[in-house]
Amino acid sequence: MKKLDLSEKHSKSAIPPGTTILIQGETCRSLIIIESGMVEALHTSQLSDGDSDEEILGKSLRFGLIKGDAVIGLGGLFNEDSVSLRSFRTVSECLVTALPQDEASMQVYLQENKALNLRVLRSMCSRIESALYLYTNYKYLWHKYASIADTIALGIPSDTIYSEQRITRESGSLFEYSGFLKSELEEDRRPAPWEYNLFLGTIQDQLNLYEEQDRIRLEDLFDYKQFLFIKRILSKPDKILNALFEKDEPTNNYIFTFLKQTIATITEASIAISGSIHDLIEKVFSDEGWAVSALRIPDREELRKNNFMHFLSKFSWRCRKDTQILLGRDIFRDYKIFSVLKKYTSFQEPREDSVSGAAAPSAESEEKAKRLKKYKGLLRRILDFSPLDDSFRNEFTESMEIFLARENQFENIPELNALREKLGKMYWQLYESCFLKVIDSDLKGFIPGIMLHFGVVDERLLTEKELLEIDRLYAGTLFVDYEIPVMTLPYFLEKIYKGEVSPSMTGMGDLFSTLLQAQKKLTPREKKAAYIYEDTPEDRVRFELRKIAGDISTVLNGNRVKTLPFLCSQILSGSISRLFLDPDRIAQSVLFCKSRDFSLFYREVLFKHDLGADFIKKEIIPNFILYPVFGTRSVMWQEMEGNSKQTPGRLFFPCLFAEKIEENLLYQLAKYRWELQKTIAGYNWTDPVEGGLVGVYYDYIRYYRKNPNITLEAKKRLEEFIKKTKSDDDRFARDYISWVQFEYEGKIRLNSFAREIFYRFCPFPLKKRNEMALKPDFKILENRYQNRQQKEILKLKSRLIKFEKKSRSVPEELSEYGKFLEY
Repeated sequence: MKKLDLSEKHSKSAIPPGTTILIQGETCRSLIIIESGMVEALHTSQLSDGDSDEEILGKSLRFGLIKGDAVIGLGGLFNEDSVSLRSFRTVSECLVTALPQDEASMQVYLQENKALNLRVLRSMCSRIESALYLYTNYKYLWHKYASIADTIALGIPSDTIYSEQRITRESGSLFEYSGFLKSELEEDRRPAPWEYNLFLGTIQDQLNLYEEQDRIRLEDLFDYKQFLFIKRILSKPDKILNALFEKDEPTNNYIFTFLKQTIATITEASIAISGSIHDLIEKVFSDEGWAVSALRIPDREELRKNNFMHFLSKFSWRCRKDTQILLGRDIFRDYKIFSVLKKYTSFQEPREDSVSGAAAPSAESEEKAKRLKKYKGLLRRILDFSPLDDSFRNEFTESMEIFLARENQFENIPELNALREKLGKMYWQLYESCFLKVIDSDLKGFIPGIMLHFGVVDERLLTEKELLEIDRLYAGTLFVDYEIPVMTLPYFLEKIYKGEVSPSMTGMGDLFSTLLQAQKKLTPREKKAAYIYEDTPEDRVRFELRKIAGDISTVLNGNRVKTLPFLCSQILSGSISRLFLDPDRIAQSVLFCKSRDFSLFYREVLFKHDLGADFIKKEIIPNFILYPVFGTRSVMWQEMEGNSKQTPGRLFFPCLFAEKIEENLLYQLAKYRWELQKTIAGYNWTDPVEGGLVGVYYDYIRYYRKNPNITLEAKKRLEEFIKKTKSDDDRFARDYISWVQFEYEGKIRLNSFAREIFYRFCPFPLKKRNEMALKPDFKILENRYQNRQQKEILKLKSRLIKFEKKSRSVPEELSEYGKFLEY
């Protein structure tokens, strides 16, 4: 376990993810400032004497996230025993400053160091603001799990109705709680067994099942008006504040004490609600939990039960990402039941009108009005949420009003072109500021989440029908990662922030790392005129948004005149529901292609182990990112990160896509295959031996006229094909589509020579090849393929024998490579 040494002074030290800064119960004698990055706050109520650091962290639960610029550890530094009351661990790479001091000397030190004093007070203020916002997301997650528990209780068949005493989720068993809830309803309102419409929560709301939690407002637990007043004071210029504190030192001490006590109060409330969420998760999903009990109930109405489980799986999936962010736990990994529920995800759900419930027209109208109401004044609310100054807000608002006033908003005239360009640039500034403010909390909070995920910035730009469609989609799943990682842009930016992936390369091929090196050569005058990036999580996100996002959104749109990075009715060419790219649909389409071309994401890498190193094929799946724009194009942006062969590539798609996704996706996967092999081969990529797949295909296209293995008729068709296509990678992609889409089905599209290339480098699975090998022509191809594979298998086996002789366990990577060779 990595641990920061707090006995030493640190000044903006780079601390990797997963490093423990403080352990609960540890003596704290240092003021700790998180300059950049993100830290998780952890707590356990089961602290015992003699617990190791690993044991304490193992039973601790995340109750908050803290991002720089922030001060942590005050609860330990300024208490009688100087014992840390919480644990803190880095989530992303962080820059940390630590000043070893005891309580008395620290107070003196802060009074003498005016700049640090003001910085600490302001960071405490920001931390309180962030915690207030984060707490609402914890409440929302609690609601989700409480709703799932109540839905199971209301949905299971129940013969007995209990009404003698009040039963709660916490006090009763599933069947006791089920009986109590149903006894609270009139007989004609009790739901039928396995009623999937219960997931809508209408009955739960009528029973006021969340009233007790809803009554808790964090702002009521401390003097909120006093906090707002102090926040206003601390926004004054340094010169004024320093003069004030010099003349009235007790004011400084009072503000510090008030903010410290407020943080302590909020922390206790956050620990309480995170514990309540964890208890609910355990009650529902543990091995003897309510979901398992529901699955065990035998029922003759199997279709209804399966449908109920389908929605249980679907709603649980929606909780997964929020739980990872807020509690730091992956429910799919921690609870066995999800391996069972997974089979219900593809269950054929009923028509949408039956799922939405048979509400009366008036009730339906009220529901629509309620959903639309939250969009009212959206632009103002997003601007208020952002930390940008008033001048930006006013300018953006005025520009948007001018744009809204135009009848034809995409007319190709200089005035409007300039306005759209200005709005686009300012929009990405707004996007960046909002994302960096919300990164330490739930990325799907409505403000600013609806802009971050869907590009909705002003409700007046869209019709009511479009807003309702977006609202429905926003409530669904926007992140899939169980086999193929598909996500909306904010989740991809989160990966960059946490250091899981590097920022994308620019359109000119420049990397973030090369930019950092280039900045060192700038003159002082050039540095003053430019924004100087640092190697911090925040600047990695800024690089992605400032250098790449604008270009990609333009490319995806497909029409430079109509390019706009936020949603607008006039640019859409169909209904939102039809245009929307569901992440799960993308994942399933990729898996379908992978089921035919099993080596699609494999690449040759150098694997180092105890007995040396070997070249093996390893599967590295790229990220599929959905940009919050409407568009007609997708793009395979990069196949790996720089020169690192063991890093994932990325493919970008608009979240609202006007073309047929299946064929388009197949085309981009082909481009991915081409570029990956080209990069792996390096400068030898045109060589038919060293270049592998791309070398052989390049040679095939260049010299087809002299190729004796291609018939005259096939050469004529190939000549026409070359004229109609624009480049070798385009030709390869079209042939690849024919191979995967048609040749797999036995529909001949390729000439015999091209077929041999694809059979060798993009083989179908063994079962399919065995079927094809029943025909003589394919039998020859299969024999050649097997001969090549056997040579590689023998090489691997000779290596594995060495592990056996040395009594070493075989690395998993080599075992997986062996399975790949036999597939």
